[in-house]
Amino acid sequence: MYQATPTAALPPALTEAIRLRQAGDAAGALALAEGHAAATEAGAPFLAIAGLAALELGDAPRAVTHLEALARLRPDDIEIRGDLARALLAAGREDEALMLAQGSDLPALARIEAWVHQQRGEMALAVQAYGRVLQGEPSDAASWNNLGNIHAAAGHFDQAINAFEHAITYQPDEVGMYLNLADVLRQADLGQPRLKVARDAVEVAPDSRIAQTELGMALAHNELLDDAITVLEAAVQRWPDFGEAQLELGRLYEATNRTEALAAFLASLDTASCPPEIAFLHAWLAQREGRFEDAARHAEAIPTTIHPMRRAALIGNIAERLGDGPRAFAAFKTMNAAAIAEAPPRHGPTYRESVEADLVRWTPEWAARWVPPLASDPARRDPVILVGFPRSGTTLLDTMLMGLPELHVLEERPMMAEILRMLGDFDLAALNPQQCGQLREAYFASAVSHGWDGQRWLVDKHPLNMARAVQVHRIFPNARFILAERHPADVVLSCFMANFTLNFAMRSFTDLEEAARTYDAVFRAWHRANDLFPINAHAVRYERLVEDSRGELQPLVSWLGLDWNDRLLAHEETAKERGRVKTASYAQIGEKLYTRASGRWLRYADQLAPVMPILAPWAERMGYEV
Repeated sequence: MYQATPTAALPPALTEAIRLRQAGDAAGALALAEGHAAATEAGAPFLAIAGLAALELGDAPRAVTHLEALARLRPDDIEIRGDLARALLAAGREDEALMLAQGSDLPALARIEAWVHQQRGEMALAVQAYGRVLQGEPSDAASWNNLGNIHAAAGHFDQAINAFEHAITYQPDEVGMYLNLADVLRQADLGQPRLKVARDAVEVAPDSRIAQTELGMALAHNELLDDAITVLEAAVQRWPDFGEAQLELGRLYEATNRTEALAAFLASLDTASCPPEIAFLHAWLAQREGRFEDAARHAEAIPTTIHPMRRAALIGNIAERLGDGPRAFAAFKTMNAAAIAEAPPRHGPTYRESVEADLVRWTPEWAARWVPPLASDPARRDPVILVGFPRSGTTLLDTMLMGLPELHVLEERPMMAEILRMLGDFDLAALNPQQCGQLREAYFASAVSHGWDGQRWLVDKHPLNMARAVQVHRIFPNARFILAERHPADVVLSCFMANFTLNFAMRSFTDLEEAARTYDAVFRAWHRANDLFPINAHAVRYERLVEDSRGELQPLVSWLGLDWNDRLLAHEETAKERGRVKTASYAQIGEKLYTRASGRWLRYADQLAPVMPILAPWAERMGYEV
């Protein structure tokens, strides 16, 4: 703002204009200042007051008129330039505001430049400008927050987290910044930090509906499902008008197979007064109850405010059950496009390319250099590794194996991934016995942290560990592998239709060709491992498992050296006891066994035709018809 030179007493009118503005009477200050404003030395302070008062009153064009006149009188005054740039921006004259602000180190001007670049999608320039803001004003929480939003949108999670943490440090009472940080932690799949931030948000703003809802979702992210439902139920009671808490609570009932709770919840709502988003939950309930025509009717009424991934996935599943293949395939294509649009771009090799890079290294000459590992610990057996390409029936199989009291099944926990991160780029062939022993101990410690009781025989169910069979065998030479098999075309189609969380590997399934090529790479890795090393494996065929469960499971139980237990066939009861299922199969494992998924690919033969040259050789190798 223009500052008068204090060489003499201020004119009474100027003193009064200043007093009025300081007292919050912007209208009075504006009227008085405009009576004395002029493009002269004497009128300059009145121009400044008039411009800022008009800006405070929301009259940006009027503010620009006064501040432009002032800037012509004082062309070198950087602060006047900053006030004028703000007024121009408020008046919608972005180009002119940017011209004034461009390249300035003055935080007020750099902030305007950064904001304009951000609004125009010029993110690299925005980042540079925010950097100049924060160089001059390192405690500017709003700029840290905006910088965090830019990095989050680009998938630069570490930078985004750092920026949001700075924003919270400098403005710890602003709940929106906590929620921004929680969201980027969600995108980065950092469940525990997300939960801490959500709890902090509720502490800062206990009466915030958004914060309470985020806490419920963060609890669910951490598999604290009962706590999540409790928090969301309390939010629904406190804010009964339909909103995100109601949607997430209903979705959580469905995801935990609590169909009766979902039905009761919907019955408690006044549907007529609910917004159209309620159709989303009605469609889910109708689908789970087998009322597919009703489900389709409700799905058609789901508004676009529901995330397109969720909406399209539901429409696709319902169309699939109604036998409308073209509509189902189109919906799943929409679902995958929406998933990719939301997911931050990835840099570096794809999952398939990383598997293919391993295949290049895995040669007979390389395998011949392996140093024999230490003998296995007789008190702690090498684990059973349950693998298979995703959607091959691994979830059904692990639920059945939970019926054996001698086994402790852990579902898709990252023990092996953690061990491989410890290894980094270290050559497996160079591992000595002591190092293998240390990795074994780290693996078992991780399994305990993820829920293993440390006593029973551990079954590590992680489908794509089949592409890591070489690494697993290096550390656990006596590990047993259970391979779930299913027709390759059914598997790839089912992956394309599944609404996966898009981690590194699951991105492969958003495109049908990439899914097929990934299948090919993973099975080449599995067979290369079996060619090079004495992998102890037993295959279970999905199609036989659902047709004759005992006939398919009996040889597996004998191979494991265990006694038959009829609990193996009580998978519906086991499913109810096991809690939430982390995979895309959660809605199926509690159902009676069905065969409708076998041979489903034939109904989509036209859509699958482009990828059948990739899949047919594998189908023939496994004895399937094509």
